[in-house]
Amino acid sequence: MLIHPTLDQMQALGLAGMADAYLQLAEQDNATDLSRDEWRGLMLYREAAMRADRRLTNRLATAKLRFVDACIEDVDFASRRP
Repeated sequence: MLIHPTLDQMQALGLAGMADAYLQLAEQDNATDLSRDEWRGLMLYREAAMRADRRLTNRLATAKLRFVDACIEDVDFASRRP
């Protein structure tokens, strides 16, 4: 099977996460130990994770938060209120 046409087709279909997972799995020495279903599952998991990350990044960008680097650890609960 030719790898590059498959990767090009995945990229054209918007499956960049699957293409990255496919490349990483193919380069591993123990890749032959995995079944087709395990390969497919790992590639689908990577694609779903990349889409969720991209969705969160886009939503954070459109939110235009005032304090981008704010976190709960920075809140001073000991300070007195007026």
